[in-house]
Amino acid sequence: MKYLAISAHPDDLEILCAGTLRLLVERGDTVTMSNIARGDAGSFTHTPNEIAAIRAAEGASGASLIGADYIAGSISDGRVNAADEGQRELVVDLIRRVAPDVIITHAPNDYMPDHNEVSKLVFDAAFTASLPNYITEHHAHGFVPVIYYMDTMAGVEFLPTEYVDISDTIDAKRAAFTEHQSQLTWLLDHDGVDMLEQITTVARFRGLQSGVHMAEGFTVCRTWLRTPAARLLP
Repeated sequence: MKYLAISAHPDDLEILCAGTLRLLVERGDTVTMSNIARGDAGSFTHTPNEIAAIRAAEGASGASLIGADYIAGSISDGRVNAADEGQRELVVDLIRRVAPDVIITHAPNDYMPDHNEVSKLVFDAAFTASLPNYITEHHAHGFVPVIYYMDTMAGVEFLPTEYVDISDTIDAKRAAFTEHQSQLTWLLDHDGVDMLEQITTVARFRGLQSGVHMAEGFTVCRTWLRTPAARLLP
């Protein structure tokens, strides 16, 4: 099967679902990781273009460790907008390019606007991508893919309905995030957060909830055409 994980920023997938993505790769699925925003605002020391280039390289490195393909985004941080037709067209064409069976993206109630706008963009674009008369560079996708929402940052206001045991891939998840060296510093300086510690703490908490050592939590988007009859996560 083909899985497309779409986040706001280059490090979000490593933080929130990289253990699951690694498991998908290990079982033989095709995984593509993509971010919509460039990551061009997350630095005290670099210009927007400088940090965007750094973060694109970090995103590619992190995806490589997971074993996934990587597609970098082009929207500036803080300017992701689900009401922008041009941005919706970009996401439609991304979905058509990858042609996924399943999309993993942000929950619609996360802590910052870019995450929430990406969630709405993906929900809208996943349906629009199936419409043959909505013209983009790539041909229409043949169906509306299933959408899974990954955990919110630090698990705040998120109640998983599905858990994935990542006990065997937590090290791969942490290693993939460690490729984002610019953000290890940024998140500590800007938010006072040791993100490697947070990744481990949240995984342990989700593991406690689900009876395993380490886990990631998800909910499925329950709307018509999107609700699977079988489990699609590892």
